[in-house]
Amino acid sequence: MSTRPLACTKCGSQCGVAEDTEGCIDWGPAVIADDGTVRPQYPDAEDGYQAVTAVVRTLRVRAFCVNPECRHQWTLRRRLDTTIYGDSAANAH
Repeated sequence: MSTRPLACTKCGSQCGVAEDTEGCIDWGPAVIADDGTVRPQYPDAEDGYQAVTAVVRTLRVRAFCVNPECRHQWTLRRRLDTTIYGDSAANAH
């Protein structure tokens, strides 16, 4: 299977692709301040309490131009295949 760079529809530069997703961050134990504000008891990542769960769902797949003078982006209508190219079993069609 041959490939070619994904080109920007506005300027023709190469584009990247991103998946905007919905997920969950578990901050761990919480505390409440005198003013009613709730905060994580251990807000630093080094404390080891934060956990990011797997992606719940993909909200949008978008292409974005890497040209800093353009930065055009749009919803990608083509299928995004994130399998590794070297995995011949996954890429067998």
